Amino acid sequence: MTTQQIKGQIMNNLMLTNVTPTRIMSLILMPSKFTLAKNKSATADFYSSAIVTFAFISIIGLLSFSQAANAAEDEKPAHLVSVESVKKEQVKPSMWLPANVISRKNAPISAEQTGQLLWIEEVGSQVSKGQLLAQIDDRHLKLQLARQRVEVKQYQAEVDYLTGQKSRFLKLREKNNSALSEYERVNKDLTIAINEVAALNISVEQTLLALEKTMIKAPFAGNISQRFVHVGELITIGRPLVQLIDTKHLDIKIAAPIAIAPFLQRGSKVMVKWNQTLIELPIRTWSQAGEQASRTFDVRLSADGIAILAGTAVTVSLPKQAPREAILVPRDALILREKETYVLTIDDENKAQKVSVLVGQGVDSWISVTGALSIDDSVVVRGGERLQGGEKVRFLSDKDAALIANLN
Repeated sequence: MTTQQIKGQIMNNLMLTNVTPTRIMSLILMPSKFTLAKNKSATADFYSSAIVTFAFISIIGLLSFSQAANAAEDEKPAHLVSVESVKKEQVKPSMWLPANVISRKNAPISAEQTGQLLWIEEVGSQVSKGQLLAQIDDRHLKLQLARQRVEVKQYQAEVDYLTGQKSRFLKLREKNNSALSEYERVNKDLTIAINEVAALNISVEQTLLALEKTMIKAPFAGNISQRFVHVGELITIGRPLVQLIDTKHLDIKIAAPIAIAPFLQRGSKVMVKWNQTLIELPIRTWSQAGEQASRTFDVRLSADGIAILAGTAVTVSLPKQAPREAILVPRDALILREKETYVLTIDDENKAQKVSVLVGQGVDSWISVTGALSIDDSVVVRGGERLQGGEKVRFLSDKDAALIANLN
């Protein structure tokens, strides 16, 4: 029923209730005693009719507002999009496997000397190679070094004295003015003194090394993720102090089925997905032996320079069969959400339709997918982030692609 028909029906109802605008005004403007006495029932009819009239007027207003809203909805402009056609090519079938981001260098840094801990670096600190991580009390080693250096000087004086004695006895021996035994005794004492000085010098070097080990330094650049001790504790040799992790050189570690080993190629790129991000990373290396219990082997991807934390869980697409034909869509057509991945196709009425897909192997700027797609289907590659299924679209030329990208 149209709005005009509804209005006509309302006027008919008003006439049936025997209420006209003239009668309403007379009742309002001339409320005489006689009229009030004689027309009580008419007054009641008047108020009832007024309420009915107000209700019908409200309905008319709501219908008019609804029609205006529908008209505004119908006039909503179509979204600007850019599309590409789906194609079919040969790709390697793949399987998605869970994986973890790990650091290539991740080690507990331990103490090499015994002593009281005087200072230690804070958790979360970024350190460079050779930077100080902790300091152990070194006073007893400094005293030991001072004593050893005194002993070196003492025995060096003995060496100097015996060297002179040997020279004098040698001259006397040339004139047969001294016994051979005296010369040999002096020569023996000199040899012992020289060896003693050499041994003391080695002890000095060992003490210097021990002093150096009281300053625990970073063997590689990284981040301190954990501390195991506190300032003031007595530290023993071999006790872990901090956990140092290299945050720049990362790997993605996958426990892959042994059956896919023949299809891996060093340096070939595979897809990695986490959160709403999809990137390609190269295969760096893999183990040549598998785990007997799980029938899996380790595969490592190089993740250097990626803004991701060690310990992050990701999923990786690895090849599982020989190459075969597959449906390909542009990477920009994929819309990643927490619970699904989908593309938007355009139907004959220029409306967007949502199609859920499973992502497979990547081929340059294209990627294989599995879903309800056919060759030459048009998929949205730009302008689809805020586009919903069923909404109308309109297309722009390639020259305007940059504009669409800015809108998103």
